[in-house]
This record gives sequence, structure tokens and C-alpha cells, in this order.
Amino acid sequence: MKVIAHRGACTEALENSWDAFRKAVEGGAFRIELDVHLTRDGHLAIVHDESLERTAGVKKLIADMTRSEVERTVKLTNGEPLPFLDEVFAELLAHIEFNVEVKSPGHATVEALAALIHKQSLAQKVIVSAFMEPTVAAFSRDYPDIRNAFLWDKSLWWPLAFQLGPKSFMKKNAVRIFHPDATLVTPGMVQQIKLEGWEIYPYIGLRRETNREQLWSYLMTVGVDGLCTNYPREMQLWLQEAMDDSNRFSSSGQLAHSKP
Repeated sequence: MKVIAHRGACTEALENSWDAFRKAVEGGAFRIELDVHLTRDGHLAIVHDESLERTAGVKKLIADMTRSEVERTVKLTNGEPLPFLDEVFAELLAHIEFNVEVKSPGHATVEALAALIHKQSLAQKVIVSAFMEPTVAAFSRDYPDIRNAFLWDKSLWWPLAFQLGPKSFMKKNAVRIFHPDATLVTPGMVQQIKLEGWEIYPYIGLRRETNREQLWSYLMTVGVDGLCTNYPREMQLWLQEAMDDSNRFSSSGQLAHSKP
């Protein structure tokens, strides 16, 4: 099960910051998940909210600012400059995979992100994802060479929600990676995903990743491919311990079986 660092190592450092990204690499995560919004002049700024108020204390929308304005006037609450995706790729793509969640609606963001990915020699290490169906469909239609995932957080309040919702959409648009809310994952859902030959990487919100080891054990048991976690370093250590325990159990079983 792969460890994906949600907004970087967001419980060790400010989310979507250089510090959080570097700590995710240092902690052994397989992939970093981050969020992008388009600036007024078409650059991809890394920030979750459309406003800069929560993480930078600036009451402005990123869509209303140019890149040069952001670079001149915005500092994150940890004192760092707000990162841009091209800079983060330049420093870190050689060391870790990325899942870029598209937050800005519209085709301009799709085009800007596709153009940047196509400039990367390690473009295969990048996945794009979105909750917005038009964005996901546009990537599949216009840029089928880019790995593309569909995010889903709708409540499973009726029996065929998954089949008639995301599964139908993914088949129609040739999307092969599914990112559901981890609290919605069922053994049946994972089985259907695997039968289609797709991949499934759930995500979990920070406030809900409380009984972590219980959640991780459940997801590993049902067979997901990875988890977008808020505790990447801790999960990586937990997985290593689980693997060591499994190997020890397997070795003792083999030794016991070999006895006359």
C-alpha cells in the first residue's frame, strides 16, 4: 500500500508549503498530493483555498493576482514564499511522484497544467485529479497520455451510488484511477475497481484520521493501492513494521513446517 502525503506532510509542517513537501520526501512517502489554482496571468500556484487568507493571512483571491504580485507580496504563515508548481517539479519530481489536484474550474487550468506536465522528462510520475467532472473528462479527452484520477466524496446513501455514479463516469471517460473518500470504501467497491483493472487511492480528511491504525489496517485488508494520508511518516513506519511482522510470521511458519 503506497503512502501519499496529503498536502505534503501537513501534520509536521504548514500544508502545501516547501517545508511540508520536503518533509514528505524525507519521511519516505511515495507521492505528494497538492492543490493548484490558476493566477490571473496563467501560472499554477500551490494553495488549497481560492483565498490566501487562511495560509498566508492575505485577504485576496489567487485568481485576482499575477505571479509577480504573489512573489512580491505574499508570504505563507511559516515565512516561506507561496510555491508554484513549476518550481516544485524542478526541485522534487526527481525524488517523488506527484498528485496534482485541480481546484480552479475551466479549460485554462487544464491547458496550463497539461503544458507544464508535458515539459517534464519525468511526466509519468505525475497524476492529475479533480472532483469536477468536466475537468476530469477534459484531461481524458484532450490529454490521454497524462494519468488522470476522479475524486469522489458523495455519500453512499443508496445501493447503486458507486456503480451509477463514479464507475459509470470513469468507464465513459476512460479514467483508470479512483480517489474516493476513505470513509466510503467498501470491499465490494474495491473488488469492482480491481475487476476493471483500475487503481484506487482513497483520501482522508485531517479531522477524520483519528483512529489511524484501524483505518490503515482496514484499507490494507480490503486491498486499496494506497492512501492519501495526513500522517505520511507515521504510516510509512507502520507499514514497515507490518511488513516486518508478516515476514517474521512467514519465516517462523516455514521453519515450523520444515520440522520433522
